[in-house]
Amino acid sequence: MLSEQVELEITMEVEDDRMIFKWNTEKLKKTLDYDVTRCSGCGLCKLVCPCDAIEMGPIPEIAMGEIDAPKVMVDQNKCSYCGLCSAVCLTKAMKLKMDSEFIQDNPDYPQFVKDIKIDEEKCIPCLLCERACPNKSIKADLKIPKKEDLVIYEKKPEKVEGEITIDKDKCTYCGLCERLCSAIEISWRDVTPNNPTPGYDIRVVEDECDYCGLCEKICPDEAIKVKCKTDVKREIKELEWSGKINIDREKCLTCGWCKAACPRDAINVTKAFEGEIRLHNPEKCDPVGCKACLNICPSNVWFIPETLEEKEKFVKIAFNQDFCSFCGACEQACPEKIIEVARKDVRYTKPNENPWSRMWEQAFLKLVGKAQEIPKIRIVKIQHEEEEELPIVEEEIPELTPEMREKLSQSIKKARNVLKEKKTRMLTEKGKTEKVIENVKKELEAVQ
Repeated sequence: MLSEQVELEITMEVEDDRMIFKWNTEKLKKTLDYDVTRCSGCGLCKLVCPCDAIEMGPIPEIAMGEIDAPKVMVDQNKCSYCGLCSAVCLTKAMKLKMDSEFIQDNPDYPQFVKDIKIDEEKCIPCLLCERACPNKSIKADLKIPKKEDLVIYEKKPEKVEGEITIDKDKCTYCGLCERLCSAIEISWRDVTPNNPTPGYDIRVVEDECDYCGLCEKICPDEAIKVKCKTDVKREIKELEWSGKINIDREKCLTCGWCKAACPRDAINVTKAFEGEIRLHNPEKCDPVGCKACLNICPSNVWFIPETLEEKEKFVKIAFNQDFCSFCGACEQACPEKIIEVARKDVRYTKPNENPWSRMWEQAFLKLVGKAQEIPKIRIVKIQHEEEEELPIVEEEIPELTPEMREKLSQSIKKARNVLKEKKTRMLTEKGKTEKVIENVKKELEAVQ
């Protein structure tokens, strides 16, 4: 039986900020798509790579803005295109496709269990989760009419008098009234790890307010009260509005910012990892000249203490662990090596039973330091019926000559080389072991 010859083509293409690595044969095509912009430089891919094909770039220098370079590099000569890097990439910067299917869509391969769910019965919806999200993965699709389209005057008077009060203790700064009426203005700010509330003040431009009362109707917190004192002829149409929170799950990091910002506890977040951040020798930190951890963190976890209270509580740098995904990017980026990200547990799906399932599960457990050595194959002795013992004939085993030793050494080396080849791995995964044996025999025959 002749062994099958497999032609392997390995190429790389660069498209904008993506590096596309291709591993193609006539029967199987693998594509590893690396999006440089999404990569956080966490190093999870390098940690699980069974071929030692991934190297980290100069992460501290990249995080500090000194160098513009990819955060990881893939050695195509080592890579087996197994897809483990793709499976553990929290930001989905690495994606492996086999033929036309991404392994994230294949139940044969384990995946992280991480998710975000919206309780629609509790959700208003409003704008707070959208404004809190650090990577713009949430969009509040609100269909709110403008007040001008709902209030119809027979003849609008020059001035309408009245009273409007807002109870700021009740107000959650959800933004609905501002979307409805231009007479209401909310003060927005960029959220920070020590203050996840996007809105902090609200005011009424009374010169523009005609005290129609629509803001009172739309307020979900019953924080607005309106009283019109002018007898004015107008039609106020029924306020009808709707909305929905849309989540881009390709971008979502399940960091928890949206959950913290939601005043109605309508968002539930499940993270892939449980763990903690530890600081060692924080006095070495230079938050003025460095900021590497702040710049590289995809979840906006880190902040510099500014208030007197914060400076008394923290040394030079601080973090809010509630928003951490425990990816480890900050640990990779810190030039002083004072940050430790300790992952304690991981949630992942159980794969379908396959020859590689055990290895994949151990790779996921390796991320939290719980991997076990794959047990050795146990040889089971088969009991045969007793047969008549044959007389033992002692034969003298001739000693190997130097020439024979050399041939044996070459045979072992040839066999090892064949077993290390990528095409051998592919044939083994497909169950075509007979072809592997044929390839080994062919190499050994060349030594004879």
